[in-house]
Amino acid sequence: MSTLRILWAFLVRDVKNAASYRLLLFVQTTSVLTLSFTFFFLALMLRGVEGHIPSLQPYGGRYFGFALIGLALSGFLDAALRAFSTSLRQAQMTGTFAAMLATGAPLGAIVAGSGLYTLLFTTARAGLFFVLGATLFGLPFEGAQWGAAGVILALTVAVTGILGLFAAGFVVRYKQGDPITAGLAGLSWLFSGVLYPKEIFPAPVQAMASLLPLTHCLEGMRKAVLAGVPLAELSGSVAYLGGFLVVAGPVSLGWFLACVRGAKRAGTLGQY
Repeated sequence: MSTLRILWAFLVRDVKNAASYRLLLFVQTTSVLTLSFTFFFLALMLRGVEGHIPSLQPYGGRYFGFALIGLALSGFLDAALRAFSTSLRQAQMTGTFAAMLATGAPLGAIVAGSGLYTLLFTTARAGLFFVLGATLFGLPFEGAQWGAAGVILALTVAVTGILGLFAAGFVVRYKQGDPITAGLAGLSWLFSGVLYPKEIFPAPVQAMASLLPLTHCLEGMRKAVLAGVPLAELSGSVAYLGGFLVVAGPVSLGWFLACVRGAKRAGTLGQY
């Protein structure tokens, strides 16, 4: 219960903080509508040819749904990579990070609580893409496998959270100069197929793209929602994401704990 209270306290703090910046909250929310309209009109331009694009066929054959899911899930990557590191960086600069560790609260609860609001808000924002797609733009979801989509979403949140924890380790140790966030986000946006199918790339580039977690998150979600593919037929995406968690989870946790221990020994927890 103490851990739950800690998480709740972090969530209440961040909700109050976000509510105090109403204009920013409004812009972050309405940007979903702006992006949706932008790619809806782009899809209208492609309406006459999208049926003849082979790389779109495994994902339902319609570009608008393809792009909408890409925008929704890529937000998880961007948010998770920055959630923990940004929150911890702010705590360093305000002098509260060392104080939080001195309270005796579990380190895991402190770190998880630091990014909890961001992950929940990003989940709600991603859901808004789907709601607008169905209600405002008439995107058909009748055959969607929502159970399979839920599994992919849970794996997406877990994988991006692990990557965010690894990035936070650099902030604790080096204060600035996190190489993970910009590098991984850039590669994922370029090669994972956020706005265009990865199948348009040459085979070697596709093989490289298959190493990126976001590639499998997008592929699994699109097939489940747009093509009605059941979970049993998404074993490739699920196996990769599950394997990534098994391998990268302990590595990220070990790296972060090592960075915290190193900062404690050096007496730099309160420095920024």
